[in-house]
Amino acid sequence: MKIRRLSFALSLGLALWLLLNGIALASSNVPLHHWSYDAIERLIGLGVIDRALIGAKPFSRVQAAQYVARAVERVRADQVELDGREAIAEPLLERLLAEFRPELIRLGTVRARPDDKTGALRFGARVTSEFDASSIGGGQTVRFRENRGGEYSVNGVQNQTDVRAWAELSDWAAVMVQPKFISNRHLLGLGATNNSENFYLREFSLKLSYANVALEVGRGTQWWGPGYHGSLLLTDHAFPMEMIKLGTERPFQLPGFLSGLGDWKVNAFLGRLEENRDFPRAKLFGVRLSYLPASWLEFGLTRLTQFGGRGRDQSFPGVVFDAYISEPNQTGNRDVNEQAMADFRLRIPSIPYLIPFPAGLQLYGEAGTEDKWSQLPVPSRTAFLGGLYIPQVFQGDTLDLRIEYADTDYGRRRHPELRQVWYNNSPYTSGMRYRGFPLGHHMGTDGTDFFVRTTRYLTDTLQLGANFNLQERDRGQPVHEKKREAAVDLTWWWSNRTQLTVGYTFQRLKNPGQVSQITPFVETFAAGVEAQNHLFWTSLAMQF
Repeated sequence: MKIRRLSFALSLGLALWLLLNGIALASSNVPLHHWSYDAIERLIGLGVIDRALIGAKPFSRVQAAQYVARAVERVRADQVELDGREAIAEPLLERLLAEFRPELIRLGTVRARPDDKTGALRFGARVTSEFDASSIGGGQTVRFRENRGGEYSVNGVQNQTDVRAWAELSDWAAVMVQPKFISNRHLLGLGATNNSENFYLREFSLKLSYANVALEVGRGTQWWGPGYHGSLLLTDHAFPMEMIKLGTERPFQLPGFLSGLGDWKVNAFLGRLEENRDFPRAKLFGVRLSYLPASWLEFGLTRLTQFGGRGRDQSFPGVVFDAYISEPNQTGNRDVNEQAMADFRLRIPSIPYLIPFPAGLQLYGEAGTEDKWSQLPVPSRTAFLGGLYIPQVFQGDTLDLRIEYADTDYGRRRHPELRQVWYNNSPYTSGMRYRGFPLGHHMGTDGTDFFVRTTRYLTDTLQLGANFNLQERDRGQPVHEKKREAAVDLTWWWSNRTQLTVGYTFQRLKNPGQVSQITPFVETFAAGVEAQNHLFWTSLAMQF
């Protein structure tokens, strides 16, 4: 009882502090994989932006603009060294200034021009059209696309076009809608919209803001954690989920003398899973606390709780609160499916002979566990992800490098009896999945993933990228999938409002897998089959 009262008092005090401090700046969200996320992360790595919490995505447009405003402030104050990093920073910052100009005007960072949208009603839209030409080998016709909201690559030539439109009313409301056309209904794969329509509503939301608290209702995706090629708990690999979100719109500091502790951000959501699963319309609650104690270090704590659904007598918030204060792995009506994760991001400056890169490097990592996290110091069901990011490899040049490794098979290798633990559960046989796709990393259970990516600006408006990927999925099975992948892409910013990208991906797979059943979840691997996939795509995005 004392623990409950203390938790309630602390939560109430924090809520009152957030409501009584700060101003409301309602703002639409920046879609995941928008180019601005990479640009902001690179400016952080270069030391141009010195304080930013970026572990929970999506950002609101105002939050992204605040990071850009901080960069502008430091440049104006001559706090950014001119040692060659400006070769990258200047064109990135100019493009970000154009992208978030309306928000920067609201923040007072730049002055409005007569043609700027500065009234109480603001709106905009982004149209994206993608053409794909795919050749799927091994006698198969589809292959899932990583981190694409439940999409598949399909044999032949396809088109998908969407319009993401948003409007903001004064400083307290924002609405967004994203209808999408797909020329082939199989592009959405198993479970999504039952493959019955060529048009569907991919995302939509209504956000209300007061002070620094935002309440958002709709359908969307989230990415929690510093991972780039994937994250252990939440990514946009699965189809967008219907949910209610509540959290701080922007990072905040605690009151009084506690302000020196650093910046904080709180995110929470309650989502509803699909009808076609073991317990129809099961619920998912997630909460994340992000903390920036210093400009060079960020921490995050995340917890997901799956509960309820037709046939299970569990109600929110009681079942979640009970799970938080009780020992893990309860039985009966207290039995829930949970995951937890701790993550970090560390920026290390250049050190002669030790870290020779002009702007230093970033190290980041995630450590997660399924249910039994009480088995310390290393829970038996641990999974992890680790990465290294070098924002500038050579002085005066624009080449960057990222190396990332993720492993959900670590627990099985230590304890062979714990096979197929990650994203699976005994009561919830459909697992931590939505419409057949893991909510977290696309490699799924008992998998390993090694990823390398590098980019270089050939000009200020032309970027060349290349990546390499080694992946194994469901390694505990007698037959499991092995993938080798190489890809190249070229992006041209024709203007600040128009972006053209072309790309090619080659995949070589042994024993390729396909989801054959959702309730319970079953994936079948084609033993002895070797497949070569050729995936070509081009995307044109225009913003208004």
